[in-house]
Amino acid sequence: MAYGRRLSHRFSFSTISYQPYALCGLLLLSGCYGNQGATDPKFAAASLIVLLQDRDPQMRVTAAQALGKIAVPDTAPALLRSLDDADPAVRAMSAWALGSLGEDVLDQAGLELAKRLDDPSPAVKLASARALGALGGTRTIIELLTKQLARSDVETRRAAVQALTWLEAGSAYPALIAALGDSDAQVRQGAVAALGEMVDPRSLPAIRDRLLKDTDAGVRGEAAYRLGKFSDRTIVPALRSASTRDPNAAVRRWVEWALEQIVPASPDYP
Repeated sequence: MAYGRRLSHRFSFSTISYQPYALCGLLLLSGCYGNQGATDPKFAAASLIVLLQDRDPQMRVTAAQALGKIAVPDTAPALLRSLDDADPAVRAMSAWALGSLGEDVLDQAGLELAKRLDDPSPAVKLASARALGALGGTRTIIELLTKQLARSDVETRRAAVQALTWLEAGSAYPALIAALGDSDAQVRQGAVAALGEMVDPRSLPAIRDRLLKDTDAGVRGEAAYRLGKFSDRTIVPALRSASTRDPNAAVRRWVEWALEQIVPASPDYP
């Protein structure tokens, strides 16, 4: 049920329309140049960086994807330049590739990826959020993400809350509590998930309120799941109330699951 890991909220690069190119495959499999140097990932990376400037956007997408797969940290500057590509599919794939390079590139790429949550393309926003989740966050990045939670663009808010879910940043607690009142259900659900990832007992009353009062079943289900993870007996009355009163069958199933995590299956247990 965890919001940040649900398939329905993940960005799938299979949705980008492009044809695989034999050239990139040959580069990676080292059969293109017919010399021993082609077996070195850095050798292939150098050729793929050139392809990031190809006139064909499909070739640029494929080059960025290949760079993410071989994950050579030295390619970060080239991929950062591609975050400004005119084609949103190239920008999204470049963001994903940067997230594959590891924590060593956080100082180079982290803040730029956070800024890309303002990209006009929802796919770029989400790819950047996922990349940040893989790389980690600094205080400056977390501050920027919390500011983006207040943007008027709903897709930016959705991406920001997903990034904060993966980063588990305690300093974002006040902004996430405020986001529980967002007009968008996905943002509210993301805020519940992010608070749940922190396992901060201060958030228990707020998450309980989302279970009992939110109008969206996805938010209520997320709240039930997170309350089960807390395993705090003080929220058992709220769970029992939701188990009989919630109108949504899926939410009731998550409530029952949460109760099972907290109350042992024993008739003697109060």
